[in-house]
Amino acid sequence: MTTTDVLLAVDAGTSTIKAVAFGVDGTELVVATRETETLRPEPGHVEQDPVAVWELTAATLRDVTGSLPDGAEPVGVSVTGQGDGLWAVTDDGDPAGNAMLWSDSRAAGILDEWAETGALDAVVEQCGSAPYPGMSLPILAWLAREQPARFDRIDTILSAKDWVKYELTGERTLDHTEATVPYLDKATERYDPAVFEAVDLPEAASMLPRLAAPTTVIGTVTDAAAEATGVPSGVPVVSGVFDVPASAIGSGAVTAGGTAITLGTSLTHQVLVDGPQPETSGIQMSLGTEGRWTYAIGSNAGTPSLEWAAETIADGVAVADLADLAATAPPGSGGVVYHPYLSTAGERGPFVDPNARGQFVGLTPEHGTEHLVRAVYEGLSLAVRDCVEHLPGNPTEVVASGGGTRSELWCQLVADCLDRPVSVPTGSEPGAKGAAVLLAVALEEYESLSAAVDRMVTTDRRYDPREAVVDQYDALYGFFSSAREGLQPVWSERAAVYDRSITGERG
Repeated sequence: MTTTDVLLAVDAGTSTIKAVAFGVDGTELVVATRETETLRPEPGHVEQDPVAVWELTAATLRDVTGSLPDGAEPVGVSVTGQGDGLWAVTDDGDPAGNAMLWSDSRAAGILDEWAETGALDAVVEQCGSAPYPGMSLPILAWLAREQPARFDRIDTILSAKDWVKYELTGERTLDHTEATVPYLDKATERYDPAVFEAVDLPEAASMLPRLAAPTTVIGTVTDAAAEATGVPSGVPVVSGVFDVPASAIGSGAVTAGGTAITLGTSLTHQVLVDGPQPETSGIQMSLGTEGRWTYAIGSNAGTPSLEWAAETIADGVAVADLADLAATAPPGSGGVVYHPYLSTAGERGPFVDPNARGQFVGLTPEHGTEHLVRAVYEGLSLAVRDCVEHLPGNPTEVVASGGGTRSELWCQLVADCLDRPVSVPTGSEPGAKGAAVLLAVALEEYESLSAAVDRMVTTDRRYDPREAVVDQYDALYGFFSSAREGLQPVWSERAAVYDRSITGERG
């Protein structure tokens, strides 16, 4: 019987855990998924049960290993997943309470204090980016102050994917993408304990696990994990990266200047660069391999605008049918511009404003449903350009992934607004594919990330910018940006008036 080597990849996302079996050539063989539960015990507290996450991960791996074709043999496991947050374990390896996720905001006040004392500037100077409340260091500082008994139980800090890897191997590690902000010195790409001194938390320095580059084999599947997952014991497990850079790699962006965007519930934009950059408006992270760093800007805008438009503006039309309605309106939507800031948390990229809100600008009685719906698509595409404009470098081509790429109209508008070709890779799981690429390099199936991507990542379709509308969207972007800037004091005043009307306060 012929034996086929299989690369197993896990993507432990916030809402869904996926396990995927790939051939060494990148072909998807089997996919399994499980939905996770997110807990919100108090306002601003966002948590998950690590034990439940591991059990769901094991179940997806059992599904995959049990569905492999005859002769298929797993040769390695790579894990990606939601980034940041705090997945801490005790000395015995048990969870030190629920994991606190990247979206947890309980430590926002800690960052405000660091900004006032100058500690935040010291962190940025060291690692190259400012942490946000859902990162492990501010959460640790909050625990030390508010729940000291729980803080004292912590032996090691991990992330979601590193918790899964620990359950697979018994090894406690962190990769460079998770560690950069705020634990690495950007010049050496190694841990710098001075960050703990800067925030007056020196006792936490001992909580950092071994730093392992993403293509490093950190251990092998234990007997207990093999029984739980169906993966043979002794199979190697690699360090990996978290889901944002994994999606870029899985979409084909691995060389300097390679730019990847994700059109999903939120929008993510990143460019691969050689070494750290002087810009600090985004989050930059060492990949820990080939001298590459990724510079990322996330936006709260995304598919919720389309869902809202389908339900509210288009009277319940299916989201999949929205594009047909939008296509009946002309480019520019008859003079209506939409700012897609629907999130109640405001916006985080390329500008930060918790008061930011969505709006249509330029409405007249001549505008119909089709104009408003098209304006939503155009506003989302202009928001993509707004973030890409703030990335370092000048990318010549962009790869796109995420659920939004199912919309031909949205992909085309992104190409038009960026005035750059946009390619959509083949396959449904770019994050898992990126994990598989790293695994293939670690197992020396390919000599480099570029060589692996050339074989494992293929293009499904490509959108070229349309000359007839590029200039129009360029002008529209100028107005989109200036209107957004002019509206910021309006957003602030709206928030103040709204808060007073709710609380009954009077000026």
